[in-house]
Amino acid sequence: MALTIYKIEYYLNRIFAGISYEYVDDTLLTFKFPSNKIKLKAELIYDRSFSEAKKQGMLPVEELEALIEKRNPISENDKLKLKKLSSQLEAQEILLSKTTRVKANQDRIKSVISRINNDIREIELKKLSKLIMSAETKADEDKSFYICSKCVYKDDGGLLWPTYESALKENRLAFKDNVLLAFLKFYSGLSVNIIREVARSSLWRIRYIHSLKTSDPLFGVPTVDYTSDQLNLVYWSNYYQNIYDMMPENRPSDATIDDDDALDAYMKTFYEERNREEAERRHNGNRSGKLSAFDAEEVIITRSHELYEDIEYDTPREAQKIKDRIDIKKKAKRG
Repeated sequence: MALTIYKIEYYLNRIFAGISYEYVDDTLLTFKFPSNKIKLKAELIYDRSFSEAKKQGMLPVEELEALIEKRNPISENDKLKLKKLSSQLEAQEILLSKTTRVKANQDRIKSVISRINNDIREIELKKLSKLIMSAETKADEDKSFYICSKCVYKDDGGLLWPTYESALKENRLAFKDNVLLAFLKFYSGLSVNIIREVARSSLWRIRYIHSLKTSDPLFGVPTVDYTSDQLNLVYWSNYYQNIYDMMPENRPSDATIDDDDALDAYMKTFYEERNREEAERRHNGNRSGKLSAFDAEEVIITRSHELYEDIEYDTPREAQKIKDRIDIKKKAKRG
């Protein structure tokens, strides 16, 4: 994906404002992110709906999964295939992390990764599709509609539905469903790919770096009031900043940084190798036995330190020379 500068500016404006304007069935609506109070009230709606769903005979996810497992929706062949696909996926991701120069090779590997992911999802869907009938799913639907009813506004600034009860009584069922779907798309936030490209853009990074240096609020609101898009943008901005701050010999190329899949594969391999090297250093350090106080340039260990008894202290060269001269004189006198 390559967003134009105008598209990046549009997404930034949407993220800064924390709202979106949408036409639903020719009706102009304004979507806003819910406040913490609305989300807190929505949890009560969830709990009540969950209890009612269980009373009506709907099973919780845990019990439904156990029942599904007994009916064995995924065959043994599918389980073996899933294990093989997972192994292939890991191998392809490692290969992608090592392929940094030829874009054609990267595209081919990413195509293979996409196919493997699709095959994995196809197998897992055999089980996940049956969880739709759980009590949690019903409770989530009611919770989402409550939030929707409190966050959708008309063009004149008033709520589309004055109360939650009036929203439940909406008789334009198709319109009601379309509003809910449009709101949920907004509420789920911008896609990760879009957020990551915005986080890399110069239009945003100027603001982000300036905020880091001056402590100026990024969005003009306290962090507790950040929307999901704002939180995601800050997260990915920090992620990329850490990469830009890497040592030159470790930092991936600009082309890799601009490629989400290639960068993720590169960083995954990088951290795995670093953790492995760190584990080896710790292992080798534990086998070294007694430590020498002069193995490093300067070591100061007091008697209260836990390593004091474990350190084998070398005699400094000048002190040894003085001791040797004294020993020689003593021997000479005895002779």
